[in-house]
Formats: sequence, structure tokens, C-alpha cells
Amino acid sequence: MSPGLSPVVSSDLQQVPETGRWRFISVSPKTEVQVGQFALQQTLAQFQGRILPDEHPVTMHVKRVVQTVLDASQLGVVRGYSQPQPHFSSNDFADDDTWSSSSSSSSIKSSPATIASAGKEWTVIVVDDRKIVNAAATPGAVIVFTGILPICKDEQGLAAVLSHEIGHVVARHAAERLSSQTIATALTLFLSALGLDFGISALLNKLLLELPNSRLQEREADLIGLRLMSKACYDPKASPAMFTRLGQLQSQASRGGFSSPEFFNTHPSSESRVREIESHLGEGYALIAANPACAELQERVQAFKESVRLKNAFDLGPRLGQSHNHIHDEEEVWR
Repeated sequence: MSPGLSPVVSSDLQQVPETGRWRFISVSPKTEVQVGQFALQQTLAQFQGRILPDEHPVTMHVKRVVQTVLDASQLGVVRGYSQPQPHFSSNDFADDDTWSSSSSSSSIKSSPATIASAGKEWTVIVVDDRKIVNAAATPGAVIVFTGILPICKDEQGLAAVLSHEIGHVVARHAAERLSSQTIATALTLFLSALGLDFGISALLNKLLLELPNSRLQEREADLIGLRLMSKACYDPKASPAMFTRLGQLQSQASRGGFSSPEFFNTHPSSESRVREIESHLGEGYALIAANPACAELQERVQAFKESVRLKNAFDLGPRLGQSHNHIHDEEEVWR
């Protein structure tokens, strides 16, 4: 075996801590991370010239949300992220020019072979392509295409998407998929150690990022993602709301004869899936209620909403003759 090349096979019968499902994994965590790096490098090469700079406001915003989710569950740190950035407004991702150049455990646990933990580094990249409605995560990397941001609508929706993708990593779903392609994985890593490739890494990238997740894996990522975002003090109902908007987009594309957004190639959607997420909202709110940091945040949000309501009522209303209904509409922005 070449120096620095990790063992590809590490057979083990493992349980997904968050759901209790047993599965067979024959890929070591180190190999899983290596393959994730292959996928990241393939993405960087494919979209060269369209990746937003690290200091771009949108990239910084996505990094902040990822870091917030990671911090809440001690899953690692975002590479190159140092200081918190101001929150975007409640209509963060309007379709404008912004994007131009069941366990009830309160903790999120990774699989026994840890793939995400407090010391792990994550690379976050944002690809400036409005035509691609997609997001993905591999061990150590989060990839967001700007085409999905209007669907996210705001920071809450973005947190739902990112938490879902990170949920796949926490559950080691990539390792499950790679276990069915052990020979291809071993060959890719071996050729890489020799400085060769012959396009095999592109095939591996397709396996990781383009082929469908199983419905079982999707439901697991939904549940884990709901818990991740709730622990990070995001509103859990943003998750089913976001998937509902995605479903509407898919329906519109089907009726118009257009191809479905890339997100649905890897994330099968259904109304029953949304209903199942909704059935776990109580658990999400329980996590928020049990987190003192979330309580403090809610107090600040409520105080801010009240200040906005008073400003609209006493400053703008009497002067402009606005009706109470209009004031109510303004207040709705913050809900």
C-alpha cells in the first residue's frame, strides 16, 4: 500500500445513533474524508471562475450559518471563518442581484467512527450559478449554489438546507454509498497516490454528489437536520416550509416541461416527507426551549419585533394615515 494511503476497507456493522437503523459500512472514516476531498476538488475545477470569493458577503453569510449549526452540536469549525457577520434581513434571499459575482436525544452524535467532531475543519464554497438549484455536503465540505438561495428565502430556510446536508455527513450516508463501490474507491485512491486518475475521480464525484440518496437516508437526514437547526436556535418549521417551496418548484418545472432542479436528482421529494418532518416539530421546539441560548435569542427577537411594531404604529401610522391592517402586514415580515 502506498505511503499515506489509508485502508479502504474497514468492515463494521454500525447503528445510526439518531434513528437506531443498522447498516453495513466497509469504508473507513479516513477514506470517506479522502473521497470527500476528491469531490470538492472536482467541484472546484468544474466551476472554476464561478466560485464566490471567501470575503464575498454571500459566502460569509453562508459560512456564518454553517458555523452556527456546527457550534451548537460541536461538529467542527469552518475553515477561514473568524468573526460573526451581521444577520441578513428576514427576506435575505429575494430573487434580485444580490447573488451576482426517533430518539429524543438533545445531542447530535456522529457514528462510532467519528466523521464530524469539535476539531474537524469544514470548507464552505458558494458557486455563483442561479440556474443550479442545489446544495451538498461531504465530509469536511459544504457546497451551496446560488440558485437555491431564493428557494431558501431567508436565513431560516438556508439553515434548514445546510442542516439537512450536514445531517447526511453526521449519519455517514456517503460511507454507505461508497461501501457499494469499494473497488472503484480503492482504485481511485491508488491511482491518486501514483499521480494518475483517468477520469475515475469524476465517476466517484458523480456517486457522491449526483446519484440519488435512498428515501431512508433522506428521512434520516431530515430528522437529524431538524435537530441540528433547532439546537442552533433556528425555527424548525422552516424545514418543512423550505421543502414545500422546493416541491412547488418541482411541480412548476414538470408542468412547464422543464427538467427538475438538480436538488431533486439527489433528494427525492414527496408530500408525505413534508408531513413526517412536521410530525417532529414538537421535538425541535423542545430542543429550543431547553437551550438557554435560544431563550435569550427569542427574547431579543421579540423585543426587536415589538420595537418595529411601535415604530410603525406611532411614527409612520399617524403621519401617513396607515391602517391597522397595514401595520399588521409590516409586522408579518418578522414572523
